[in-house]
Amino acid sequence: MSTNPLVVTVEATHQSLQQRLAEASHPDAPRRDPREQARRTDAFLAATSRHLAAVEEAVLPEVAHRMEAGEDAVTAYLREARALEQSLSRLKARVYGEQHVAHLPWDEVWDEVRRRLLSHNVLERDLAGVLATRIDRQGSAAIAERVYRAELRAPTRAHPHLPHRGRLGHLARRVWSVADRFWDTAENRNVPAPVRPHPKEHTDDSLVAQYLLGEPLLDGSAPVVQHRRRTRH
Repeated sequence: MSTNPLVVTVEATHQSLQQRLAEASHPDAPRRDPREQARRTDAFLAATSRHLAAVEEAVLPEVAHRMEAGEDAVTAYLREARALEQSLSRLKARVYGEQHVAHLPWDEVWDEVRRRLLSHNVLERDLAGVLATRIDRQGSAAIAERVYRAELRAPTRAHPHLPHRGRLGHLARRVWSVADRFWDTAENRNVPAPVRPHPKEHTDDSLVAQYLLGEPLLDGSAPVVQHRRRTRH
């Protein structure tokens, strides 16, 4: 497992998103509590949309600048990201009962999201891995921190048809971040807090635990699923 801060961050984020997706799409979720399923789906949608926007803001400029054929790599990534955003938009419309998608079977909607998320994650992980070979550890940690800070300001809904690059992309993300947060409040929508690296007292946490609890660690030696024992006072 890589110990590069950027790669560790990307991998842990992907595991967190996959876990949120699994919880939201569990076949028994609607029967157990439809409101809880909607809450978990909103959390997945917001976290994924926010991460996509943060990568576009903080990572893609580095890819274009530092990697060979960087512009081609950015173009390929954005193609995959837009496809994922389209599937997220369809899922949100289905959750909120919009007429134009009401006829779509739930299995079809979820399967499309799973395929798109997996394809996107593979591509992003590859980009992070190559980028990590072009910069030192301190630079990788700085990019990971910028991703977190970008997530604080990122839109919480997918916007596949907006500009994604350059000044127009940056402006579009800022404008829609404000609009999305207004509607999040109006709809009482579940939006999980962004996650960020924590210091060394979290070294016994698993990567999944760190990210699901909002306590991520840039340490690739952390186990994948083991939780630490908490001291009782």
